[in-house]
Amino acid sequence: MNRYAAIIMMSVSIMCSCGGAAISEVDGGDTLTCESSLLTLVDMDGYVLADVASPWGNGDRRLLARYVLVGRDYDGDLPEGTIVRVPIESSVVYSGVYGGVIDELGAIDAVSGVADGHYFSTGTIVERIASGRIVDVGNSASVSIERILDLEPDAILLSPYQNEDLGAVGKSGIPVVQCVDYMERTPLGRAEWVKFIGRLYGCGAEADSLYENVRREYESLRCKVAVLDSAPTVLTEQPMPGGTWDVPAGDSYMARLLMDAGANYPWSGSPGAGSLKLDVAAVLDRAQHADYWLIRSYGPLSAKGLKASNPMSEQFDAYHKRGIYVCDTTESPLFDEFPFHPERLLREYIMIFHPGMIGGEESLRYYKRI
Repeated sequence: MNRYAAIIMMSVSIMCSCGGAAISEVDGGDTLTCESSLLTLVDMDGYVLADVASPWGNGDRRLLARYVLVGRDYDGDLPEGTIVRVPIESSVVYSGVYGGVIDELGAIDAVSGVADGHYFSTGTIVERIASGRIVDVGNSASVSIERILDLEPDAILLSPYQNEDLGAVGKSGIPVVQCVDYMERTPLGRAEWVKFIGRLYGCGAEADSLYENVRREYESLRCKVAVLDSAPTVLTEQPMPGGTWDVPAGDSYMARLLMDAGANYPWSGSPGAGSLKLDVAAVLDRAQHADYWLIRSYGPLSAKGLKASNPMSEQFDAYHKRGIYVCDTTESPLFDEFPFHPERLLREYIMIFHPGMIGGEESLRYYKRI
């Protein structure tokens, strides 16, 4: 704990001075990002500058956070921002999305703690949590700050929500890396955040190579369906217990992924990069005749179970055409994989929407027809 006492005030000052400021062009250096709308990486002389834009602005690009990634031995002048000494040797990761790609980059030894450990599906991380090599610091909404401080992490990686108070974690003096990749507008824009992860963990070259392979495969698949004349209509998800039906907004990367797979998405013209909260009647009005219905379910789901939880299910054409595909996220690695491997989910969607074009249903990785 003494390690952080001297820098707490400095960190708080930096966060206050950066939050909400307009993003300005960086003089000099080489810009490393091109697809992302929320992340700008600039390779400067001796350090990397990472600007994270707020996804909740009113059309203007405002700065959510600025990070200065600098080697442990660097002692030159640095710009204002949250200093992160790299490569990170110990970290706490709040999401399996980042845990999975850190493992893929070969930096799993630098993950010493996770939040919500029961949601992680990457085999290496699951094994390390079970053996105690990785500590579960508790629920992400109310982590144990004592457990985190005991780990003495170099950084904490999390995905913030709008106007979220980081509480004790934000005041601990530990650099908090806020990843808003989930609010990107394109799948490749989100996948490009791997370059940021790679430079945090000293795997920049590996991250660049991974991204380039993903980009190449994604574009190849997208071009295959771009010439098709048919575009089946696709509905996603199901009502929440309270009755609200969340579907991807038209400017979200999930909507873009569906359209890149050659689908007609009923809400493609709606604004926003997050989710639309609709009632069942509104969804039925626009998507009753959808050819396919994709559902992510926490646990197995049958057609009978779907009808029991949502009696209006039978009114959708996909229910009667056997066009419903379910991803059981308790077994599937979907959440831990597709953010940095959108090409895998794109391939899956194409196999579902355009049968026989690039493979049969037996090759599906995430979804199963019910």
